[in-house]
Amino acid sequence: MSHLQAVERTTLGEQVAMQIAAMIADGRWKPGEKLPPEAELCRAVNVGRSTLREALKSLAFIGMVRMRAGDGTYVTEPPRGILDRMLAKGLLKTEKDLADVCETRMIIETELAGLAAERATVEDIASLRAIIERGGTIISGDQRGYSQVDLDFHLAVADCSHNKLLPRLLVDIRGLLVEWIAKSQELPGLLENAHQQHKRIFKSIAEHDSQSARREMQMHLETFQRAYTLLGRLSHPGTTQISEVASAPAQEHI
Repeated sequence: MSHLQAVERTTLGEQVAMQIAAMIADGRWKPGEKLPPEAELCRAVNVGRSTLREALKSLAFIGMVRMRAGDGTYVTEPPRGILDRMLAKGLLKTEKDLADVCETRMIIETELAGLAAERATVEDIASLRAIIERGGTIISGDQRGYSQVDLDFHLAVADCSHNKLLPRLLVDIRGLLVEWIAKSQELPGLLENAHQQHKRIFKSIAEHDSQSARREMQMHLETFQRAYTLLGRLSHPGTTQISEVASAPAQEHI
């Protein structure tokens, strides 16, 4: 008797992203070409603007399109092989490795952010602010060295929890965190996106809003999980029936 395999669940935004990616791969739009207006794309794939924008942001994050404010969205060179290059070296050699790190971080760091919001002292908040400001300086410059700031921020949030054991769990997997962050640098939208999310996490902690801090940290980590998942599906289309998604427009109540 053959074994049943779990069906991968995808969000509507992921389905639309894969549909547009399949169209680009099929040559519907060439590199450098501008995509149709949002209203036209919404009608073509039968979704609302919020879902379309979620899909386009995902494609921009992995470098398949470039969104220009006030101008439109343009096709870039397809990111073929990016995931394979990211997994070529180091401790994180498979998509499962990346998923395991993301799951671990989600469990530990989401709670650490909440505890940090509840317990951060004036000195803690000042230290976090300094890291955010350092990150902003790097973002506006040549951007080298941001990976260290990224790591410093997450470890500092952990220290703000004033829990003696939980931060040590992050230190124990520090090598994996360093590699995760380094690999993430390959994603074109990483730096600016990460910095903006760090600022939102910091704001929640500074305002001692634990619920918001947990939510912002979760959203921050999920951003990269979605990007890696999408990259995996685009790199290995056999695992997801992109052609079927492309031929069957997703439905949405608008």
